[in-house]
Amino acid sequence: MKLHGIGLGAALAVSQLFHVSGKSMSPTINKEGNDSILLLDKISSWFGMYSPKVNDVVVFTKPGMKQKSVVKRVKAISGETVVTKNGTVVIVKPGYFWAVGDNQACSVDSNDYGQVPLQALIGRCLLVLPLNLCYLKRYIGLL
Repeated sequence: MKLHGIGLGAALAVSQLFHVSGKSMSPTINKEGNDSILLLDKISSWFGMYSPKVNDVVVFTKPGMKQKSVVKRVKAISGETVVTKNGTVVIVKPGYFWAVGDNQACSVDSNDYGQVPLQALIGRCLLVLPLNLCYLKRYIGLL
């Protein structure tokens, strides 16, 4: 039994559960208006073993708001060109990425706050669990 506890402890040390509410990543995350839980790989970004790739779903600290974490999809990485919602062409600077919500109608993202520094990256999404199927919050209290 202790082995399972050690395994869970080790898994939580290198990953993180992240609660997501809102519609900016719908329908990929929060289908049918339900909140979701993300399992993040955070150790890879800590040790520089991970760089965002286009189409990765990532969690990062929102630029200008160090206490707010957001989940978005990577649309462009360093050196790539992106066209913003208003038609402006932007070349992503080295050490930055461009991230947008899947539901552009209600997403506040790089179109609003610009490029995101790699240092703001918290982790890459490994798994999405609909909250109505996940009992972690209520029964285990991990969130």
